Amino acid sequence: MKQIFRSKIFYLIIFLVILGVVLVFNNDEEPTEKLTADEFFTNLADGKVTFIEAEQRKSVIEISGRLAWYEKDQYFVASVPNSETSLNRMNNAAEENDIEKMEFTPYIETSGWVTLFTATIPFMILSILILVLLLFRVIIKR
Repeated sequence: MKQIFRSKIFYLIIFLVILGVVLVFNNDEEPTEKLTADEFFTNLADGKVTFIEAEQRKSVIEISGRLAWYEKDQYFVASVPNSETSLNRMNNAAEENDIEKMEFTPYIETSGWVTLFTATIPFMILSILILVLLLFRVIIKR
């Protein structure tokens, strides 16, 4: 049992497991296509957009959606200015072209406490893991 904890392979396996867990939970899908604001409004006016999901940020609206010829797992991303003219253009085009679904998510500012905790928790977990490994090493040497 002592040799298992002393060997470098044990620590390598622990590192690879932690790396695997981080990669599994950090699997973000990339959009198929990034559109400019003009391309988005052109496609919207032409009736090529079938689905829109918009999320307000401070100065822009992040839009993800699906064009008519896209498959189920394909989507586009566009950023348009957060202004009355942009909202009016989207609403007018949506009324004219019968868009299946439009979802708007309002801007919610994250609390400073949440930001602090999400920034420090990974370091705390890593520190506890290192402390446990060091304690195992001390206990085994006795």
